[in-house]
Amino acid sequence: MPTGDPEEWTAADRARVDRLQVLLPGLVSRRVPFRLVEPGPVGGVARVRMADGTAFLAVSASPAALSRVLRALDTKHAVVVGSWERSAGGLSLFLSGVPGRHPVTLLLVGPDQPD
Repeated sequence: MPTGDPEEWTAADRARVDRLQVLLPGLVSRRVPFRLVEPGPVGGVARVRMADGTAFLAVSASPAALSRVLRALDTKHAVVVGSWERSAGGLSLFLSGVPGRHPVTLLLVGPDQPD
């Protein structure tokens, strides 16, 4: 999903955002936890797998956000999507359950197929 001006997005980019946006309310209301965060298909992108089988690609909105999520999962914290927001830059996930002073935010890149 590109960042920047939404008017520059292609139809495929808009369809990816819309498809992900449909899934997010259910993930938040059911408090579906993260199960796995692993390297994605390209550098800097992570593959996130949820307990219900949902899988998507994401990048850190701030330095070390993904490493904080990995540490939380390793120490058996329940990491869930607390809320989300659609902005000009795409879809942002605000995570709950990650220890630390600052909240963790991930930017969604697109959907991924579960194994």
